[in-house]
Amino acid sequence: MDEFFNSKEFKEKLAKYEEARQQGLSVFLDSDDMADIAEYYHMQHRDDEALDVCDRAIAMFPHSLRPLVFRARFELIIHKDPDKAESWMEQIEDTDDLDYYYLYAEILLVRGKYKDAETYLEDAYDHLDDEDDRADFVLDVALLMCDYYRMDEAQHWLSLSDEPDQADYQEAKGRIALYRGHYEESEKIFNRLLDQDPYSAPYWNTLATSQFLRNDVHDSIESSEYSIAINPNDDEALLNKANGLFTLGNYKEALKYYERYTDVGNHALGTAFQAVVLMALKQYPKARRMLEDSIAEMTDDDENLYEVERQLCLCLSSMKLTDEAQHWADRMFSLKNIERWQVYVFKGYLHLFASSFSEAQLCFNQAVYCGDSLSLVVISISMALHDCELYDYSYCIHNYILQTTNEELNMGFAYLADDCLHLNEIDDYKKYLRIACSRCPDEVGYVFADQIPDNVRPEDYWKIVCNK
Repeated sequence: MDEFFNSKEFKEKLAKYEEARQQGLSVFLDSDDMADIAEYYHMQHRDDEALDVCDRAIAMFPHSLRPLVFRARFELIIHKDPDKAESWMEQIEDTDDLDYYYLYAEILLVRGKYKDAETYLEDAYDHLDDEDDRADFVLDVALLMCDYYRMDEAQHWLSLSDEPDQADYQEAKGRIALYRGHYEESEKIFNRLLDQDPYSAPYWNTLATSQFLRNDVHDSIESSEYSIAINPNDDEALLNKANGLFTLGNYKEALKYYERYTDVGNHALGTAFQAVVLMALKQYPKARRMLEDSIAEMTDDDENLYEVERQLCLCLSSMKLTDEAQHWADRMFSLKNIERWQVYVFKGYLHLFASSFSEAQLCFNQAVYCGDSLSLVVISISMALHDCELYDYSYCIHNYILQTTNEELNMGFAYLADDCLHLNEIDDYKKYLRIACSRCPDEVGYVFADQIPDNVRPEDYWKIVCNK
């Protein structure tokens, strides 16, 4: 799509449209051309102009497919409103077009009706007669499933394609590899794609994400810069670069890019990211105001709300405002997708941070009482103890769970390894670090972020330690 928007043909039509609009004249373009212009404006984060041209297209060409698909997907993705999206979709007359099938399925995916979406797509595929349509369909659906992190379904649709050299096939394959933690494989795929299409910002963004997750932060920043050069307002690229700079401790530069992301991306989330940088710079009062502003922008079902409220609690704790921090933590009990025991563990952590050990104990007891998995709750408590530098208590509790459960645990081992390191139990440190690198490498990357050398994957860190 980036290549198309840079084409002479598109630029001429865009210039024709914009010149006519500036002069207050009518413009004679078909509905597909106007939909292309709407998509271009949207990519440039000029959404008011995108909706204007789209609404003009719908007024001129009622029931036309692409403008209505754009309008519906705008409601679906930007406003997260599947009901309004459906109302736009119902105006489409050509219900046998592939884009109509994708939109119908995407509305089901947003509503969480994954099985219904899969059944609908399978039925649509079975009724396709044209071989070219069938070939396009399986790759388009594979990418759609990647968009919603349904990677098993994406792999299923990809397996139906017999065109492995197609760019869409390779993109889906690379995104599946990325999601499954096969970062080197993913990067090889996207580097090959970029050799063919060096002006694809989405390819650069995905490559940057993989490099970041593989702890290749400098290269991740460089890839983001290529994407920003293509589109200075690419929100994903700006966020990737900001995250990289923050990871390197370059807080002032990171703040600049989080500010740019806030202007063109998710405003509430960008505001929260800026606040986290300010907390790292110990500018707590300003960070507090920004976190409160961020929360005020979010809806109760926002997937980021818990983490932003958690950051506000940490900020208030750093300001010695323990009662206010606990008040905000109590609000978390009403959030969706957060278990009550998780809130109790966090409240216990806040009490530990304030050296209120008896209150922390009461919260931890409540977490154990209401949690379904004793081992999961107790390991989470040991991680909270570790974060408060109570390494001996953390070590004892974690060891107790290891000795009394038959579950194969996949969390907490990096914290246990770090406990051992602080307690000078070097043999146990190496043993548990190796387990952590195998079972929970992301956790290793977090706990040992300051110690893992650049370009070393977290899952390989134990090799360096054990070979010293």
